[in-house]
Amino acid sequence: MNEDILKKARQWTNPQFDEKTRNEIQGLIERNDEKELTDRFYKDLEFGTGGMRGIMSSGTNRMNIYTVGKATQGLADYLLDTYPDARERGVSIAYDSRNNSTDFSREAARVLAACGIRVFIFPEMRPTPLLSFTVRHLGNRAGIVITASHNPKEYNGYKVYSPDGAQVTPPADGRIVEYVNKVDIIRDIKRMKYKEGKSQGLIVELDTSIENIYLDKVSEFAKNLEIGIEKELAKADRDIKIVYTPLHGAGITLVPKALEKIKGVVLLCEKEQSVPDGNFPTTPSPNPEEASALSRAISYAKMENADMVIATDPDCDRMGLAVPDENGNFIPLNGNQIGCLLSYLIALAYKKSGQMPANPVIISTIVSTELVAEIAGTYGIDVLNVLTGFKYIGEKMHGFEKQGDRNFIFGFEESYGYLADTFVRDKDGVIASLLALILVKYSIGEYGSVLAFLSFLFRKYGMYMEYQKSFALKGAEGAQKIKALMQDLRENPPDSIAGGKVTVIKDYLFKKVTRCDDDSEEVIDGLPESNVIQFYTDDNIKVSVRPSGTEPKIKFYFALKMPVSGSTEETNSLLKEKAVRVSNEVFRRCGLL
Repeated sequence: MNEDILKKARQWTNPQFDEKTRNEIQGLIERNDEKELTDRFYKDLEFGTGGMRGIMSSGTNRMNIYTVGKATQGLADYLLDTYPDARERGVSIAYDSRNNSTDFSREAARVLAACGIRVFIFPEMRPTPLLSFTVRHLGNRAGIVITASHNPKEYNGYKVYSPDGAQVTPPADGRIVEYVNKVDIIRDIKRMKYKEGKSQGLIVELDTSIENIYLDKVSEFAKNLEIGIEKELAKADRDIKIVYTPLHGAGITLVPKALEKIKGVVLLCEKEQSVPDGNFPTTPSPNPEEASALSRAISYAKMENADMVIATDPDCDRMGLAVPDENGNFIPLNGNQIGCLLSYLIALAYKKSGQMPANPVIISTIVSTELVAEIAGTYGIDVLNVLTGFKYIGEKMHGFEKQGDRNFIFGFEESYGYLADTFVRDKDGVIASLLALILVKYSIGEYGSVLAFLSFLFRKYGMYMEYQKSFALKGAEGAQKIKALMQDLRENPPDSIAGGKVTVIKDYLFKKVTRCDDDSEEVIDGLPESNVIQFYTDDNIKVSVRPSGTEPKIKFYFALKMPVSGSTEETNSLLKEKAVRVSNEVFRRCGLL
């Protein structure tokens, strides 16, 4: 066994660590479990530009109270060196339903309190967007959310928020990483007992007053949006029946309250999945991107003859939607479809009500659908594409506010994250759930169904099809394979994809665009470096490849476009056939099929 790994592992059997941790690592050493020890200790769990995420267990490459303590000590050191008022303005903390989330959030509170930084903590699980709002509302110097979002049950994570309420971005994120990396996990972490922190006023457990203010703002936004389309909404002359599932997560605390504020709603919550549980016992994945996560709610919706199914992930920043077709079978919409429908709806409502601001902007991402640009152009709205990660959308919102030259009206990413209005600076499953309700009501009134509304958009702008496939490549070996795959794509890019000639290659790591016909190059301005490469063909194929920043995965994003000839069903069938050829060829090229 590698001596450096064994040395690091033995440190975790010393008295500085709790008995359970010591016994766990000692057992691995005694069994000479080289593979497991290597995976746990071959590196420190990376505190990246937005925080960290990992499997929960003992070791430097795992999520546990010690790695949480190290991250928080580094954050505390950064805040104290950066903001003279950090102790008074403090840090807010929220967490979701995942296993150990309560313990991790309290560990973070203990470390901050020991450093003299005031902590405002939700004593029970709450959605991530509420934390974003709280940081802004209280004027904190930072925020922390303990969550692994939609990852499998073995994971938990730690996200850091800026004073603006968005996840941290350059240069602050890099500086925090530097501070965290300086912390010795054994010697440097300060801690105060939780009860002592409360008694000294350094740890303040928040009541419901802030969430009530947040819910009032959500409700006010929804009412203002409805003004422009009230005639169309009135055509749906009946109550809208919703089946909602929080997938055992934090959404149950606020989404029902928000939906019930809207008139003409019958809300049904999927009973078993409304029980918070970090083991997610009724679903193979708590990810609303996956159709299997919605299956129980869809069965319930069919039984109740409901109009829609809404699902939010464990920390309630993502929202999935399924709607019935003409036969009553529920069809899950993908994130791009939802984003485009909502973009059209918001643009239409603001135009008709006279609320469209000057220089309006929709913000999306480089791997999301390009249909949104077609829709936005109809209403004179600019579209900005940022790197994957909602923190970049939040960063642009802050820039607009600071410069006063543009106005944000909507932001979305293909991975089911949506935000409207500006009182929150991260994707928001509560706001998105309200938008979904208004969308369904509008669609029924104006087109008869959401799917008919979507068909209208395809006939108007052309049919777009986007889909994503990820490959999990775990451990040190997997990380090396992902690195080699990305290097090979850069050094040996494909000339064609499924018969389409590759005409443009965008490499965001080196910030360059290569035009293949003449090998000319352009610079990608306005975006940070990112390990993403994209291929565009002459027949409307776009393939994007990037390693995940939060999981041991390589992700492929495919986008195809075709004008509608005949029915949308026939065009969709042709696109599906082409999509199979495209993805199979790419996966074979990358040695993954």
